[in-house]
Amino acid sequence: MDALFVIERRLNMENNTPNPIKEYYIAYFDILGYKAFFAETPEKANEFLNIVNSAISNTLATINSANDSPLASQFANMHIQSKIFSDNVLLCIEVGEDKAKETSRIISFMSMISAIQRGFITECGLFLRGGFTKGKMSINDDYIFGEGLIKAVELEEKTIHPRIAVSDEIIDILNQNALYSQEELDKAIIIENSIKSGDAVSDDDSAFYGRILQLNNQFRFERNMALNLLYMCDDSVICLSYLYCFDVRSFIPEQAIGQALEMMKQISPSDFDKLPKSFPNIDLILRTHKQIVEQKLIKHSDYSSIETKNIKLFDAQERVLRKFVWSMVYHNYMCDKYKRPEHYINTQGNCERRHMKLVIHVIDKEGN
Repeated sequence: MDALFVIERRLNMENNTPNPIKEYYIAYFDILGYKAFFAETPEKANEFLNIVNSAISNTLATINSANDSPLASQFANMHIQSKIFSDNVLLCIEVGEDKAKETSRIISFMSMISAIQRGFITECGLFLRGGFTKGKMSINDDYIFGEGLIKAVELEEKTIHPRIAVSDEIIDILNQNALYSQEELDKAIIIENSIKSGDAVSDDDSAFYGRILQLNNQFRFERNMALNLLYMCDDSVICLSYLYCFDVRSFIPEQAIGQALEMMKQISPSDFDKLPKSFPNIDLILRTHKQIVEQKLIKHSDYSSIETKNIKLFDAQERVLRKFVWSMVYHNYMCDKYKRPEHYINTQGNCERRHMKLVIHVIDKEGN
């Protein structure tokens, strides 16, 4: 933890004054089905506790790793604060003053949140629902105060499906180009045309063109990352694409990978040591996600234990089933994106006969 942050907090406590209200990027999420678990299977509370504890421990380890990382904490200024209560998790970072760096900071934060969401599902079988937004808050070790938390919770409550919805404010920031102006780009294009035509170009113009070219490459990289980290749902909600795994090898030409890795080793040996573990095994991730989603579809398509007269339970179970239908649709979209049709979830829709509720039949490899 930053020494100045600790000193500031101690002074605030001694003076009995709250931490000032600041702008934050805020991610808030909770575990889908948490309340229903205790209503339906309270006898398995200890078993569930161990699963949740494992997921939360992994989350805290991810946060600590990011805060300890020279690349994340210093270059992206990623000091992540967290609040966890029961199944509710809040993660936030302060909004920075340099607008040119905000897109990369948001992308880094979104990537970490997606990794946490993916870990909850593939390692612990727990699906999340939440929101990611920007807002003002005061936060310390004891409480959180401010409209930023309210906005994040409202976003979580509206999103329905097991996803982390992204607010319009975040999308607007990602759509902006704060690296250079349109006038600068127009000037760089004129210089580029002169270079291609063989005309003489001054040293100043050449340096200007090189700077804009570098910034344009950064802008294209950030735009590509943002597009990969976001998923536009059929109901027009934009959410985090948690099955997208960033692999630096797909963004750097093969001949330049060695140089890039050597540079990273010099800048941050600790991050370099973690790198081999961070290369994603997308086949394993998709295979595991498929198994978990299929289990949920099968479980919630079985209405046999519900008495015919209890239509409210039929309605409730169908609502849950539809949430995992969303997970199935997203899963198959990512299989297409990664060109991995062997991991498709193949199903047929039907209905149970008593109240005509949705049933999803999962088709196995043999077509049964």
